[in-house]
Parts: sequence; structure tokens; C-alpha cells
Amino acid sequence: MRFSTLIFGGPRLALLASCLLTASVAFGQNKYQVAGEAILDKLNTKFYNASKQLYVEQIDGNEHIIVERGGASYVWPASHMLRALRYGALVNPTKYTERLKSYAYALDQYQQNGKYASDIVRGADPLYDDNAIVGLALMDAYQQVLPTETGLFDRSLIGLNYCLNARDANWGVPQKEAELGWGKFYSQATILPALHCALIAKNSTDPKYLDIAKRYYESINNVSWKLRDGSTNLVNQFSFYNNGAWSLAGHGENGGGYRAYQTTPDIQLGLRLYQRTGDSRYLDDATVMANACLKQWYTPGHGLSEISFWGGSDMVEMLVDFYEVDHNTKWLDAARNIVDYLIDYGRDQLGYYPGSYSDADGTWNLDRRYLFPASVQMMGQACAAAAILRVAQATATPLGTTNSAAAKAADLFPNPVTNRLTLQANRKPVAGKVTVVNALGQTVLVANAPNATLDVSTLAPGVYTVSWLDGGQCLTKRFVKQAE
Repeated sequence: MRFSTLIFGGPRLALLASCLLTASVAFGQNKYQVAGEAILDKLNTKFYNASKQLYVEQIDGNEHIIVERGGASYVWPASHMLRALRYGALVNPTKYTERLKSYAYALDQYQQNGKYASDIVRGADPLYDDNAIVGLALMDAYQQVLPTETGLFDRSLIGLNYCLNARDANWGVPQKEAELGWGKFYSQATILPALHCALIAKNSTDPKYLDIAKRYYESINNVSWKLRDGSTNLVNQFSFYNNGAWSLAGHGENGGGYRAYQTTPDIQLGLRLYQRTGDSRYLDDATVMANACLKQWYTPGHGLSEISFWGGSDMVEMLVDFYEVDHNTKWLDAARNIVDYLIDYGRDQLGYYPGSYSDADGTWNLDRRYLFPASVQMMGQACAAAAILRVAQATATPLGTTNSAAAKAADLFPNPVTNRLTLQANRKPVAGKVTVVNALGQTVLVANAPNATLDVSTLAPGVYTVSWLDGGQCLTKRFVKQAE
């Protein structure tokens, strides 16, 4: 990329610096939408299997699809992809709503024998936690974006009922059918259906959904049942009820240990029950758990020590949900801080976010700017997109703002542009120094605009703002740089 030097002093320099800061801040407020859409678009171009209308599991370091099994991801990553598209549709409905809708129905390919299998390959095992995840994702898509698509509501019940029908005497649900009768109380297979029921209770006249959600909440958060740790206020993976007692160990397994995606939906369940009942006990308890999550995984200014699909995106979503319930900016500030670090440091040389299952190279507190990946996992990208776009939704402001008079005075064309951009102010050619800022608020070009044209051929495709001074007035305009 070519840079030219900006050299002049005094008040004019100070004014231009103020102009650039204003443009950067205005644009930086929306960097989340731009960054989130960028990764969604990469998913749509690099990971999409058009023949199946589904997304593949991974690509290699040359961005070629690695064909696995049936040419589509497992249903767990597919659920994260559905969530990412939902947030895309919420911040940019024109661009993503139809893709969300078609993808939600395309998930029918995972259905086998009246439930969602782990894969589209025939004979793939069903998992209770997978059904809980995809069922909840379909319910969210239905309620938040596609409320007239009752078919999505019905499909969400497939995953929900598969879990509810497996409840034992203590309402415990295991991860796999082979574990039925073990007395296993698996976090994802119990908390997510409870949250699902709390969402249905918002509009349903049938009291059973709220009753299920409330009863599950009491069981999940009863520390004597061992799922929730009474000292840390975090949720373990699973517990067992055997011989009249609860334990983390059973059948040669140990359910101890925390991942953020186990505690965060429990917090969201508490928030929804607070909204449904008005009982502040739920909000107080959710506050305790949310603070415990921040203590465990979050370091201000240094990201999140958790993997994307084991709670990275769930943490951000929970924090923004909390902010929207109690309006405490502490939660939103933390969510933005996590996403800021992810955008600034988490992307590798190809522009992709962490996708590894390993804490050593998959968490959201790593500097990955100089990494060239050997392969890229779809699920990690979908989680990053969901988290970033969730923050975009909560901090939505018009892109590239300026005052109305300046907006009318400034003009540029062609837009989108490929090579050279022509700039005008009050219908007169712009002369002198201009500055270009990218979607992340970073200055990428400072140059003269000879003959009122600016060479932008070296800029990467994306959305930019260009700023200049005209008669002491700071003018800014947004343009789109497209590929040649």
C-alpha cells in the first residue's frame, strides 16, 4: 500500500486532526457491523456448498474446501452458522434475511428418524445437546427475524421435544441415547431446553413452558446437585444421580470443569425468567453468575481466555442480553472490549478468526495477526461473526456520519470504485490533502488529490471514509472499494 506524507503545521493541522478523529470515531462506532459482515461474506463465498445449501466444516490454507463426509458441517457448527446469519439479518435485513430463511429450512437435511442427527450422513448418531442447540437456534431465528415462518417454530420443537422426552425422574438428560438410565444431568441438554421453554413462554398461553423453565432453573442451580459449583458459581459439564446421591463422577466419567458455554445460557435463563415473572431473585442470581464468568475468563484489554464455540460468542451474547435487561453499561463495555480485541488481534493473515479446539491456539486472547493458517474451521468464523454482529446490533449507528450541510456539499464518484475516485465539494474539484480511514477506524491512506481524483487501486475491497478540509470545514464521505 502506498502512503504519501502529510506535512503542514499550525491550526490547519490541528483542524484536520480533529476532522480525522471525528470521522474515525463516527466510523469506529460501526466497525462491528462492517467486521461482522466481512466474515459472514467470507463464509458465504469460501465455505458455502451451494448444491446442498449448507456450509462445509473447513477450508485449507489456500482457502480450498476440504470435503468431509457428506460435504457439510456437523449440526453443531451449523447451529452457530444459523445464529451468525440471524444477527446478520438483524443488523442488515435486506442482505441476510433471505439467506437466513433458506438456510434454516436447509437444516432439514440433518433430520433423521424424527430428530436432528449430528451429521447429514445417513445413520449419524443423534445427540441431545446437538438437538438442544439447533432447536434453540431455530426458535431465536423464528422469534427475532422470521415471526411469520411458523415452520421454523415447528422445527425448533423437534430438538426441544427430543430432549424433554428423554428426562429421567430428576429431569436429567444425558448427551447420548446410549447413556439413558445413567442418572446423568448434562448441562447443555438440560439448560438449553429450559431456555428454549422460557422463550416460548413469552408468547404462549400454555403455562407448561414457563413451569418447565422454572423447575429446570431450580434443579440446575441447586448446588447440592453438583452441576453448579457453590464456590465459583460456575456450571460444570455434567453430574450424576446414583444410589440416592449426586456426584460429578459416574460410569467412569467426571463432569467437573467449566466452559463458558455451560454457565452463560444459565444466566440467560435467569434473565428470561426475571422478564417473565418480575421476580428479582432471578436477576440477582444471574448477576452473581455473570460476574463469576467475567472473573474466570475476561481480562479487560486482553480479550477472553475461552474458545469461540465453548463460550466466546456465548459470553458476548450473554453480556449484551444483560445490558438490554438492566441497562448497566458494565456489561456492554465488556462485550465491546472482548470484540475489540478479537477484531484488532484475533485475525490471522487471511483475515480469519480462531477455530481451534485447543486452548493453546484457539482462545480469544491471542495475538494472531502474523499467523498463516494451515486450515480454517467454519464454526470459529461463525462464532466470531455472531459475537461481533451482536455488539453491532446493540451499538447500531448510521455509517459514516457527518452534518447534513457537509453531506450535501461533498460528493464522490464512482461509488463503488475500482481504481480512481473523483472528489467534489460544492460541485468544485477537491484539491490538497485527503485522508482515507478503513472500517476499523485505521488511517490507511494520506495523499494529495491531484485533479480531484484519488488513486485507491491499492486498497483492499471494503468500506472506507474519505475526509478533507474545505474552507475550514471538515467534510467526510463513505465509499466502497470493489475488487478489480
